[in-house]
Parts: sequence; structure tokens; C-alpha cells
Amino acid sequence: MNPLMEFAAKVAELKRLKRTGWVIKGVKAPESVADHSFMLAVLAYVYSKNLGLDSDKCVRMALLHDICEVYAGDIPNRVRKKDKPMPDGMKRKLEKDGLEKIIATLPEGLADEIREFWNEFEAGKSREAELVKDLDKLEMCMQALAYAKAEKNAKARNKFAEFFEDGRLNIKTPEMKRLFRRLYAEFERQ
Repeated sequence: MNPLMEFAAKVAELKRLKRTGWVIKGVKAPESVADHSFMLAVLAYVYSKNLGLDSDKCVRMALLHDICEVYAGDIPNRVRKKDKPMPDGMKRKLEKDGLEKIIATLPEGLADEIREFWNEFEAGKSREAELVKDLDKLEMCMQALAYAKAEKNAKARNKFAEFFEDGRLNIKTPEMKRLFRRLYAEFERQ
């Protein structure tokens, strides 16, 4: 098989990989990693344009940020307070190894470019990476709100509250904090 098609076929596995946090919470028909990455790319495009950032860079980061999960799996930061989360160092190693494995068959220049975007996202040092990292959390909160609304019961708020806690703790930029507060207010009304 052609190396580019081999890469595409492996990345396509993300369409079937369900997001672990939603699976653990018992969501019926949870979104896939690819669903999440697509929505994140759309958000990255419109918000980077609105903020005058490099939208091409933001969209690429959004599309590539989870490709390592083909091999690493979708490892949640935390899902339930009683669960012991995987140490950050171990998660980072599994994801980095997964990235290297998925880009191994690509031409060197393309593999290097993907690695650079992924590393920039992980480091969160550029304004574009900060935005995409914040949008990654914001998109998770948007999805939690959608699942809570779909369940239409009092327990849904408790069930999905920790995803908003993750957003509250990890969203850093002022613009995204404002959006988060609006989403959270809507969630609180559930």
C-alpha cells in the first residue's frame, strides 16, 4: 500500500475509537475521537480567524492533536475522583510513541511537519497552541452539555460536572474563559 494511504487508513481508525470519558459515563452512542477532532478543527478555524491568529496552523494542530490515539488509545486525564489517573509522564510517553508509530511510514519532511505541529500543541507555548488547547477543553464541555441536555434528568448534571471542572481548571485564555463561563451557566440551568 502507498505510505500516504497506509497513514490515512490508520488515522481512519479514529472514526471508530470512542472517547473514553463518555464511554465510562455510560453515554449511549458516544462521539468518536474523529468526531471530536473535526469539531475542534471547525472551532479552531473560526476562533483563530476572529482573534487574528494563524488559522492554518490552528486547524492543522486541531486535526493532528489526537492522531497518536490510534496506538495510544484515548486516555482521559481524569474521569472519576475514585479512579487513579495515569501519571502525566506515562500518558505523554504512550502518546509520543503512538505519534512516532503513526508517522513512521510517511516521507520524512511530512512526518517532521506533523511532529512539529503535535509538539507545539502539546507544549502550548504559541498563541495558536494555547487557543487550540483551550478549544479542546471547550469542545469537551460543549459535548458534555449536549449529552446532559439529551438525558433530560436531574442526575445528568452530576454525571457530567467533572468535565466542566476540567474545563474550569485548564482553560487559560481570557476569550475562551468567557465562552466557558457562558457554557457553564447553561449547564448549571440543566
